[in-house]
Formats: sequence, C-alpha cells, structure tokens
Amino acid sequence: MLAIGGVVVLAAGALVRYIEHSRTPLPYRSAGITAHWIPPTVTHWQSTIDAMSKKYNVDANLVAILMTMESGGDATAKSADDAEGLMQITPPTAHDIASKFIKKPVEHYNLQDPTTNIEFGVAYLAYLRDLFGTTQQGPDWNSTVELISAGYNGGPGAAGNLEAGKGLHDTQTVVYSRDAFNMWRERHAGSSPTFDRWKERGGATLLTAAQASQK
Repeated sequence: MLAIGGVVVLAAGALVRYIEHSRTPLPYRSAGITAHWIPPTVTHWQSTIDAMSKKYNVDANLVAILMTMESGGDATAKSADDAEGLMQITPPTAHDIASKFIKKPVEHYNLQDPTTNIEFGVAYLAYLRDLFGTTQQGPDWNSTVELISAGYNGGPGAAGNLEAGKGLHDTQTVVYSRDAFNMWRERHAGSSPTFDRWKERGGATLLTAAQASQK
C-alpha cells in the first residue's frame, strides 16, 4: 500500500515560491470524474471528490487516480507507515495540511472520516500543484501531474529533484509517479493499460479490500 511520504517541510525558497504561485492558481478545471476505467470502489466517492476538486481547483480525474493507487477506495485503509483513509495521509502530513493548506485551518480532525480525508488529500494536491505547476507545460499538464504525484508519494523534495533533473532514487516513488503520469494520459481512453498493469502488480488486492469495506 502506498502512502504519502514524509512531513511537509517548507524551506524559505520553497515557501516564497508557493506564495508566488498561490497568487495566481493554475487552471485545473474539473468536470468531474470522466475516466471510464476508474474502479467503482473509487467512483463510489464521486460526489465528495467532485465537491473537493471544485473547492481546490484540482482535476477530479487526478484525485480519483491517486485515490485508486493509495487505497483503492477503502476508507478504512491503514498502512504500515500509519497512513490513513482514502487518500492515505500520514499523521505528520495531516498536521501540516490542517494548519497550512485547507481553506479553513483546523486543530481537531478525524482522518477516518471520508470527507475530511478527501479534503486533506485534495488540499495537499493543490499545494503541490501551485508549488510545481507552470503555465508552460501544455494543455494536458502531463509534466505537472508527474511532479505532483512524485511529491504526493515521496514529499516535495522528491518532486523538486525530479523537476531539477536529478531523478528519483526511491523505486516506489519512481513507479508511483510514472503510473500516475500514464494513467492521467490515458484518462480519455476507454481503458487504461497502466491501470491494468497496476492491478496485476498487486492493486487488485486493494480493490478487493475496498469492495469488502463498502458492503
């Protein structure tokens, strides 16, 4: 099971960059989940995904793709690293999200609550989008999605190394970011070969657990 890696630590330069990007949010216009191959255990949460995607200006397909890889749609999922819920958020990262990235900062929250978990995950994606996205990356935002995904799995430092051309040393983050990148590119297709390969590598187990949790 994949989890958000590490604590969000903003260096001075990164913080300045985040503030600058935040002044002009990038146009991630969400039209809901349109990828037909997203599993039903994830589209089960579509109304909340759509609401949070619009609230934070993040594409719902990206949220659905990452939720698929994180938990398969299992709201009760918990990893060996203590990542919790649908978006697999670790307690240290949740603390930063709650105080810095959600629209209304909170001190008390429950990561097992699906709505809270989805909002925290989407808010963190919006932070990464503003930190690493650029308007020069074309209409499909492929490069941005790869960086966001690397940051979601391995932390902003991993995404920064990828952006700087230093590459990634963590195999898990390499596989995760490439899977997310390719699923994103396949979002308009009738099926996703990358999603199918992900299931064969163990993703099917996540989906089975999610299916059982929703009964």
